[in-house]
Amino acid sequence: MRRRPPALTHVREAPARQEPKKATRVLVEHHEVLRDLMRKLTETPRSEPGRRRALADELFDELWMHERIEEEIFYPAVRDITPAIAAAWSEHRQLSDQLAALTCAGPHTERFDRELGVLRDVLRSHAHLDEEQHMFPEIERFADEELLLDLGDRLQARLRRLRSSRRFRTLLRLQRALLRRTARSAAP
Repeated sequence: MRRRPPALTHVREAPARQEPKKATRVLVEHHEVLRDLMRKLTETPRSEPGRRRALADELFDELWMHERIEEEIFYPAVRDITPAIAAAWSEHRQLSDQLAALTCAGPHTERFDRELGVLRDVLRSHAHLDEEQHMFPEIERFADEELLLDLGDRLQARLRRLRSSRRFRTLLRLQRALLRRTARSAAP
């Protein structure tokens, strides 16, 4: 008599669907990720240049992703709701420029500390003061809740795709390397 294989005692569960979040909530949560990285970077001493570089690289990646999801999904969808979108686009350019300056600075230098301080101030102004205190409340007041939930799903999905993409990670690593190489070749 042949024995039958034992029955499966558990069934693989499908990944739990995340609770729907409004787009503004998704963006505030990602602002928290950026603020946390900034805090860790600020608290890491010059005597740990490897850790500072790794944290700066992670901040580079997360800020780049944040700008992409806002610029590709959120801003176009809410541009008719608030005039603050034009200023937000401009602030992204400023953040990108300052992030490039930080990337070019050696993590053990005083220049790195100065660039980090400027980046922290620009990020605080953009994320907390302009978006969280002014733009997001205005959008929540005038936008349809269904739109905000749909945008929240799209923002989360895009962020997951960006984070899991090897191609994307390679692109960012090349961008950072190019910035650093350019900075070295321009140095006296």
